Amino acid sequence: MFDTHQWRVENYARRSAERTADVIAMVLLSIRMQWSTVGTQMQNWREDGIHSQYMWGFKRKGMQYVHANRYRLRDRVSAARAGEIWIEDLMRDMLAVPGLGMVKAGFACQLLTGHVGCLDVHNIKRLKLDPSEWHVRSYKDVDKQLREVDSKIATYMQMIDVCGGGERLWDEWCEHLASISGTFKDAEDVSLRHVTYLTGETS
Repeated sequence: MFDTHQWRVENYARRSAERTADVIAMVLLSIRMQWSTVGTQMQNWREDGIHSQYMWGFKRKGMQYVHANRYRLRDRVSAARAGEIWIEDLMRDMLAVPGLGMVKAGFACQLLTGHVGCLDVHNIKRLKLDPSEWHVRSYKDVDKQLREVDSKIATYMQMIDVCGGGERLWDEWCEHLASISGTFKDAEDVSLRHVTYLTGETS
């Protein structure tokens, strides 16, 4: 599932800065929402843009930031894919997007490059994880804040590895979601939605 569907998302995003932003929009829309609803939200986002009813609060601020910085973000994603910057550097870029915490920054990196992963509420419960381990505390001192961010990125990425890596987490998450929801046909359907919500392709 990961091998096929993640690459299709990444390939979609490679085409333009706008498509890179589109992927991050999907990530923002997925926050605190059921995965089955994200397709409808994406349709509304494409119709109404920043005024979409689903781009509320911090999601709207996040998308405004992404739109304003879409070319830089596209270039940073490309640099990470090419090995010109560390994936940790791209995680910092994603954490700069208002509304994207560590988990969704990891999801964005996973979709766009195939690296990192998403330790969302389902994975936290399923794997009995403690999200406070990667919670970034706020400090007034800039240097101390940067060290805190770097430390928690390292902790989060280490946790991804401990849990089997991004590919395994993707596939197991899809299997888990399919098993607890009557919305999806199977795990393959859950995984394919990552592509469908962006491209409209259903197979």
